[in-house]
Amino acid sequence: MMIVHYLYLKLNEVIGIVKIKRDEYILYGLEKYKEVIDKIIADIQAFHEDFNIRVMLTEALTNAFKHGNNSSSDKPIYLRYIYNGKIIKFEIEDSGTGVGNITILDEMSDENLLRDSGRGLFLIKSMTDKMEFVGNTLIIQTKINTIKNKC
Repeated sequence: MMIVHYLYLKLNEVIGIVKIKRDEYILYGLEKYKEVIDKIIADIQAFHEDFNIRVMLTEALTNAFKHGNNSSSDKPIYLRYIYNGKIIKFEIEDSGTGVGNITILDEMSDENLLRDSGRGLFLIKSMTDKMEFVGNTLIIQTKINTIKNKC
């Protein structure tokens, strides 16, 4: 038993143990989305990435509410995340049927800058390492740097 414990401690020193953080929120409408985003940023201590996380999640939740749930506060939006200390993965699931084939451009043309729609997904894509739709779920994944204390 002592040998196993010693090996565990030595292995822990070499590879480290990373606490994986995960949680799920269910929103009905957008009334409390800012509070939820604040909780996520605090939980993963991503104060240095505050702006990007806020923009990505605000755009994703707004799209889920408007397009997936047809602006209905009676339908849930599920916001799930998993964080391993380096990479955060968000899943935003609405009550719609999915987006089908959608093309998100790598650049925003001048004529599209003032359109009523289309910039949200462009912004999310430009801020993440990976973005994809699976059915009615938007999956966003990106590396983040965390700091232990708020500046």
